[in-house]
This record gives sequence, structure tokens and C-alpha cells, in this order.
Amino acid sequence: MKKAILALVCAGMIVLSGCYGSYGSTKWLHGAIGSIGNKWAKSLVHFLATPIYAVTFLFVDFLFINTIEFWTGSNPFAAGDSYYEKDAQGNSVAAVKNEDGSLSVQFTSAKGEVSNLTLQRDENVVRALDAEGNLVAQYEIEK
Repeated sequence: MKKAILALVCAGMIVLSGCYGSYGSTKWLHGAIGSIGNKWAKSLVHFLATPIYAVTFLFVDFLFINTIEFWTGSNPFAAGDSYYEKDAQGNSVAAVKNEDGSLSVQFTSAKGEVSNLTLQRDENVVRALDAEGNLVAQYEIEK
């Protein structure tokens, strides 16, 4: 009886996991090992960390973190993730994910004009708010 309950719980975790997410803890582990300066030490640590990769990927990310990300829409490990892009004309955008799941975005034009926005998402609506919290734009995402 205990084995049947355990099998049902495991099957339920897999079904409810949402299967695909950003795999934040696995990426963090890979980045941490990648930051080791010596290529021989990096290779050795990477080889020795294979069981840790398996645990992190299967149990932490796949069954736990991705489930949270699937049901809440936000990865608890993703806070602080950043993005930066500059185009050929000299315009740039920088974004950082906040703890609450919103994005702080800074647009800088080629002339040096700076605009700061906060992007918030609820289900199928994305809102852009200025520095004072006023609604600047709203976009509805079609499902």
C-alpha cells in the first residue's frame, strides 16, 4: 500500500510540475562551476558535480522550482536576473527582474535621454509604470 501511495505522489508531482521552466538552480550551478579560472580544476569539479547536477535538475528544478514557476508565473530564484542590449544606433535597454516578479527597465537613447519603467504582468496583461507608479501603457496578451 505504501508503495502505491508513493508511486501516486511521484506521478502527481511529475504531472503537476509544468515540466518546462527556466531551470534557475541548474543554471546557477553551471555558472558557479564555469567561474572557476583553471580549466583543469573546472573540468574536475564539473565531473565530480555530476550527481549534484542530477539532484539539482531532477528534484530541485524539475519537481519543485518549475512547479512554483508554472503555478505562480515567477521563478523564486530568478530575482536579480538581468538583461542588456545596445543597438547599432546607440540606443540601449537594461532590465533587472525584481523579487516581486516585475521588471525594472531603463531605456537610454543614443542622445543620452533616460527613461525608467517598471513592467508588471498579471495573467494576460502587461503594464508599464513610470517612476511615480503611473500607468504609461498596457498590453493584453492573447492566449
